[in-house]
Formats: sequence, structure tokens, C-alpha cells
Amino acid sequence: MNHGLLLGTSLLLLSVLVASSDPCRAENGPAARPGAEQLKAACSTLAGRVIPAASIGLPSGDASVASAVIVVANAAATPATPDFCKVLGSIAPIDPAAQLINFEINLPISWNGKALQYGGGGYNGVLITGLAPLRDAAPDDPLPLMRGYATFGTDSGHQASAYAPANVAQFGLNDEMLLNYAYASYKKVKDVSVDVIRAFYDQSPSRTYYFGGSEGGREGLTMAQRFPADYDGIVSVVPAIQISMIFQAFVHHEAPQLRGGWVSPAKVGMFAKFVADRCDALDGLADGVINNYLGCPAKIDLQQLRCADGADSGDTCLSDKQIAAIAAVHSPYTLPFPVANGLSTYPKWLYGNEITPDPRSPHMVRWVTGAAVPTSVVDPETSSIHWLYGANFVRFFVTKDATFDPGAFDPEKFRDRLLQLSELLDSTNPDLSVFFARGGKLIIRSNSGDLALSPLSAINYVDAVTARIGKSTVDQSVRLFISPASTHSGPATSVTDGKLVPTMVDLLDPLDKWVNEGVPPADALVQTVKETAAPFKLLASRPMCRYPNYPHYAGGDRLRAESYRCMPSSP
Repeated sequence: MNHGLLLGTSLLLLSVLVASSDPCRAENGPAARPGAEQLKAACSTLAGRVIPAASIGLPSGDASVASAVIVVANAAATPATPDFCKVLGSIAPIDPAAQLINFEINLPISWNGKALQYGGGGYNGVLITGLAPLRDAAPDDPLPLMRGYATFGTDSGHQASAYAPANVAQFGLNDEMLLNYAYASYKKVKDVSVDVIRAFYDQSPSRTYYFGGSEGGREGLTMAQRFPADYDGIVSVVPAIQISMIFQAFVHHEAPQLRGGWVSPAKVGMFAKFVADRCDALDGLADGVINNYLGCPAKIDLQQLRCADGADSGDTCLSDKQIAAIAAVHSPYTLPFPVANGLSTYPKWLYGNEITPDPRSPHMVRWVTGAAVPTSVVDPETSSIHWLYGANFVRFFVTKDATFDPGAFDPEKFRDRLLQLSELLDSTNPDLSVFFARGGKLIIRSNSGDLALSPLSAINYVDAVTARIGKSTVDQSVRLFISPASTHSGPATSVTDGKLVPTMVDLLDPLDKWVNEGVPPADALVQTVKETAAPFKLLASRPMCRYPNYPHYAGGDRLRAESYRCMPSSP
């Protein structure tokens, strides 16, 4: 045994502990940060660390670190990773029937002094590692970890693997697990992560950011609303702002399809071309891409697609019931009573990229129509996500009855429960004054071709924030960008030739620069599409304009951003 090495390591760890517990350090400023070799040696000592419930800002059980290991840099990977300490752990519940909150924290040996929390997606239940590329990242964008950020994420306090695929929201039967999904797990994991970061680097993060999309975008807005002192900046991509109303709108959309209005994948393709024929050139260029997102709806008359007698007579027209199904998606969904923050309506979806490939199927098929006629028995393999998520919300969040027929759902009969769920889940509070007063910055990206969440909901939310705290404050603290034709997950393709549209953009660096240097993002950011292998050749670019503008073709090479001008989009 090398007793000299053992003694040296022990003295190193003792010095770190003494420094971190010295009451004079806080008064005299931080000591020099531990060096790379010191950090690598200290990584394993995090294993077994317990963060007591008293150190967590919400009622909780203790948190504990199960493992902490050094992961060696991989410069050859795409994207590359640095040397870092990978920490896995969990937070115990209060209710013994509730599941653990699992978390992962990644501590780069070369640290920039900042922390980034990753958001989840859908109903969560899968550990967000903090090691994935950010949403809408280009293939050559370095990971936040590679940029020096300590990153962390969670499964939000339940494990989807414990439930059947058709019952993804079954965790909602447990009140603590539902609360964790709503907001509590993200705050708890943030507090635990800062504790671990401080123990490792002997210093707390100078900045803490939240970056999420969809459900993760809702989480980010929720953190700004509920815990405004905890974060310095937030990027919220396609946020599920009115999530309780979204799930109800999903059920509303499926009702006409349950009654004979199912739209087949072949008809979705026909419908996409019908939309493109009427809206494509509104942006000055006929290229199969609808950029003028607010100008399009007025050009769409579904009656022009009506089959001769209103009955289904083939793939070139729509029956009356199919028209009703598509009209439901492109109409507001209104409750018979207001819920949190006085809202009673979820806005309509827009038109613009129904057939972009979206994992297994075209975007509209995956989210709205599904691969087969919907039934009360939800089949995750063929059902649309609207039906899967909507049915789960009704069964496990609202009625708490796994056998309830979601097709028979009447919100009026569940008024009190829906009010409660809206207060718990929806991130609609427009009062961000505390977050902004301490310098917090918010960047929102909404995708106009999104058929999972209405892009108008983000527009409505920023309008509500502006009405509440004033345009001047909002201009200093908020940026809302619209990515035309982008689907829920980001990509878009031309309806006419199937080529990829530029949709990739880095929003973390603009946020960091805004927070630290006071330099707001430009009113037009450049989106790209690149080859996926080195040297990542640029294939095309276009501007992503600040709302209410869209990229209007002004002449020149249509594959270059400089050929477009940001112009107002209006109905």
C-alpha cells in the first residue's frame, strides 16, 4: 500500500472540509478553486453524501448520493464530452407509497462557475441526465457540459417503467407524486444540486439557469413564477403553459374522430398540400414552407375539401365528420368556467407543417390523428399522442378511475377538481415582477407548425405578462421568438420537396450573455440546418424573428438568412 499517497489524499480532503466549514471564508471571499487533480480525487468522496430534508426548500425526505465517478473526456464523440464527475442519487418521499425523485448531476473538472438545470418532457418518468444536446441544437454545438456548465436533471419523482405504456400518468393517483410532477421535484433537485456543487467546488454557482422544452418549458416558466429567487435565466421552448387545459383540448380533438371523423394518414398528406397551396407564397417565396404563420388561417376554407355528398368517398376529399375533426384542432377549446388566473380558453392550433417526419410518422399523424381509428381502449402503438395523453389525464389526474371512458368526459361534472389541477399544474401566472426585479431573463421559443401545443399560447402568455407589469419591463427581460413551420420537436421539412428547413439555434449563449453582460438577444437569430458529420457543412440558414415578425423572402439565395427580412405577421 502506498501510505504516502493515502496520507496526501487524506490531507487534501481534510483541507477541503476545513475550508468549506471556515466561517471566515464567506466574509473574506471565496478561496482559490480546487485544481483538476484535486477535483478528480474528491469526486468519489461525494458518494454516500446525505443532504438533510432541512436543507431542501420544500417538505421532503432526505436526499442521498448513491454514486459519484469520474467519466473520462471523449473528444472523438459527437458531441464531445469533457472530464466530469457523474453523480447519481435520489430524494426520499414523505409518503412511503410515493416513488423516489431520482437525479443526476454532472460536474465538469473545468467549471465555468455556472449551473444549468435541464427540463423534462411529456409526463416525465425518465431520468433527464443533463448530458444530451440542448433542444434545437446544431450537431456541432458543444454540450453545456463541454462549455463548463455543471448540469443536472431529474425524472420528476416517478419512474415510467413502473406502469404500462398505456397508463403513463398513473403516478397521478398519488398526491405527492403529482405535486412533484407539478413543480416540487424541480425545486428539490435544484436545492440538492447546489449543495453537491458547493461541496465539490467549494463554491456555489454564480449563475443558475433552466432550459427546457414542452413540459420542460412549462417547468421553466413555473420556476420563474414560484421560485423567482432561484434562477438567473430561463429558456422555455414550446412551453406547455396551460397544461391542464391542453390535455382536455386533446380529448376534445379526438371526440369527432371517435364518432366517425378519423382522418387517415393518406388524407393528412392531401390536407398538408392543400394548406401549402394556399399559404406557401404568403412569405414571398413558394418553397413548401409556410413562414407567415398568422396570415395563413384566413386562407383556409375546409369546405373546399368537402366530399360531394359529405360522406367519405376517398383520399382526395374530407367527409363532414372529418372536417369537424380538423376544425376542432384549429378552433379554440373553451371551458364552461374559468380556471387559474381567470383563463377559460386554450387557443387554436395553427397550420404549417403537417407531414414533417416525426419519429415514426408524419407530425399530424403522430400527434392528432394516429395510425388507426381511436377507441376507448388506448393503444400506444396506434393512438395519437393527443388521445394517449388526454385519456391519461382524465383517468389518472381528474377522475382517478383507470376504467373511466375519456370519450364521455364532461368538464362541468369535475369543476372543482379541474380548478385544483389548474392551480397546481398550469404556469399561467403573469406576475414575473420578482424574477425580473432581481435581473432574471426569459427567452421563449414557440414553433408555428407545432401540433402538440398551440403556438398562440406562448404569445398570449407574453401579452398577459406585458399587461400585468408593463411593456418597458418586458422589453428589458423577455424575448419571444417564433420558428415558422417547426414541428413540436423542432424540425421542419418543405411540403413540396421534403428538404429540411433551418430550425436549429443555440439559445443558451444568448441567455448567458444577456444575464451577465446586459446584451439582449438580437431581434433576429440565425437558424441553421447542417450536415450531421464533421465538418458539419452548412446547408441552409434563415432568420428566426422576434414576435410578431416572420422571415419574408426579399430576394437572393433562398438558402441563406440574408435573403430574408423580418416583417410583421398578422391575421
